[in-house]
Amino acid sequence: MATTIDARALANPLIEALLTTAAEQIRAVAPRIAGLSASDAAAALPADLLPQVRNFLLSMAKEGLTGELHAVAEAIQTYLETGSRVIDASVTSAIELNSEQKERIAGELRRRYGDVHVTYHVDPTLIGGLIIRVGDQVLDNSLRARLSAIQRALQAS
Repeated sequence: MATTIDARALANPLIEALLTTAAEQIRAVAPRIAGLSASDAAAALPADLLPQVRNFLLSMAKEGLTGELHAVAEAIQTYLETGSRVIDASVTSAIELNSEQKERIAGELRRRYGDVHVTYHVDPTLIGGLIIRVGDQVLDNSLRARLSAIQRALQAS
């Protein structure tokens, strides 16, 4: 009998355990490295930190952002508690899309990104095409952007 394995379901307990450990380690170390330089912070870090947490903490110290560590730990905890694994996506078009177009776009975004919450907006200044934002990624396939690119190319030559 064939069995279908949901890799995400299998990975979730591991992901949650790692994130929980990371949040606990960040919360515990934050007071020790607050305001320290990167080299002083490196000396103050315990040896048993997850390597990713160590690298993250050193990066935060290097950038002078150790004051934000409690907020980072809280953000991780909130993520775990709320199950905010849904990715927000925004689709902006020049005209109102019909339900078939919206479903096709949402289906493609789900195929690429997993669980996605899509909101649709209309911006007539786009002239045509779409701007799709997923997390911090932006695909600007609007006619306005393409015309701007052509204009820049013509001005450069």
